Amino acid sequence: MAAEVVECGAVAAAAASSTTAMPAEAVDAVEATEAERAFAQLEHLYAQLPSMEEKGVALARARSAAEVDGLAKAAAYRAAELARADALVAEAEACVREAEAALARSEAAGGDAAEKAAHLGDLRLALMAAGTQRGLKVGPAQNAEQALDRALEASPFDTVEEAHAALLPAESLAALSAEVEAYQAAYAEALDVCRQLEDGEEPEGLPQSATS
Repeated sequence: MAAEVVECGAVAAAAASSTTAMPAEAVDAVEATEAERAFAQLEHLYAQLPSMEEKGVALARARSAAEVDGLAKAAAYRAAELARADALVAEAEACVREAEAALARSEAAGGDAAEKAAHLGDLRLALMAAGTQRGLKVGPAQNAEQALDRALEASPFDTVEEAHAALLPAESLAALSAEVEAYQAAYAEALDVCRQLEDGEEPEGLPQSATS
């Protein structure tokens, strides 16, 4: 943004110099007023550049913090799903071991073990189902963790805690975003007007001031 504003300043200066060099009677009053408004708006925007650049950096930091925080929550959710699946697998394994021991005791005592064997078969099927469900949770959990790692590496933060501390309330983030975007739009319009004036074209219109 800074380079474009400097360029716009140069365009405005050149246009102003050429206008000044012209005889006063050759300058149409409406065009002169239009040019004055364009240069005044450009000067106003240029004066705001340092503070708007700071706000742009703050906005980028806040957006990065929100992205990292969102991915951290997603990773935590997926990790919790996997942990629950692990617990179900562990519970099913314990049930199978207990049923195997009961079957072994029944067989050793010479009793009818058919019912215990059938029950053990059911528990083994349940263990297989729990293992399958766990397997379905592994990929999403790993993907979520990797996405978080990539976002954190690309961010200005070293930890998720730092990103969380840099979060802005939704209202503040929206207001900051609107302010920066309004400035950028006003600057783009002002730059276009400056270029039109330099080329001797009729400007389509002057932007309203982005800030007071």
